[in-house]
Amino acid sequence: MNTSRYSPDTTLTLQSLCRPGPRYESSLFGSHLLHIRNFSNPVHTHYPSDWIVLSFLGCFIIAAWVQFFYFKRLRQICLAPLSQRFLNILIKDGNLFKERITLALALIYLFNFSLMLSLILKLFIPVPLMPFRDYEVFTLCAVTVVLFCVIKLSAIRLLGAVFQTRHTTMEYLQNILSATFITGLFLLPMLILTLFLHSEFLLYISLIIICLIYVFRVMRGYFIGTSLKKFSYLFLFVYLCALEILPLLVILKGLFLFSKGF
Repeated sequence: MNTSRYSPDTTLTLQSLCRPGPRYESSLFGSHLLHIRNFSNPVHTHYPSDWIVLSFLGCFIIAAWVQFFYFKRLRQICLAPLSQRFLNILIKDGNLFKERITLALALIYLFNFSLMLSLILKLFIPVPLMPFRDYEVFTLCAVTVVLFCVIKLSAIRLLGAVFQTRHTTMEYLQNILSATFITGLFLLPMLILTLFLHSEFLLYISLIIICLIYVFRVMRGYFIGTSLKKFSYLFLFVYLCALEILPLLVILKGLFLFSKGF
């Protein structure tokens, strides 16, 4: 008799409820050569504010207007600091304090120099000490520049009237104006490159060149003062120190103390 094969019934057989442990085997594929990096959102480039861009556009329009209508006078202003001959030509053709070109170039200088001062303040003064916004810092710098220039020019005119040196004082003031306007025209393209390229190096270069222009202006003022025979060279040196160097040192000392938090 053939007996059929059968599978035993395992319903009642006790079985373990534990899952078997994982078995790892070596893979046929090696490790990849890709480097693991943390993905983050791309950093957006910060461009200057709209009011700065519009102000730059206004400065270019003013400069183009001056270039078109007052090209000869602008050339005289740029050449005046180079020699006494060019300065005499500038004075002979008119008084800069009573011309339209002076107002136009003064606006260019005021905006660019104030903007450079605001950038320097933001660069050297810590953030907790600067709770102001960009346009507030710029406005503060512009008001300071205007007050400083008005007080300085008024003091020079007053001293010229007291010591009866009106002609030499006018030459000295024309020398200051020409160097000031050259500074404003130079800063216009340099600040545009500094802001759009986010380059502190260009800001330092601009600051160095402005300091060189300032030193050259002081030297030209000293040579203008030497034409006065009734005053000694020591008196002229003290005069320049009181009007040019001392206010600058006071401002630099104030900025240094403010940057250190007193």
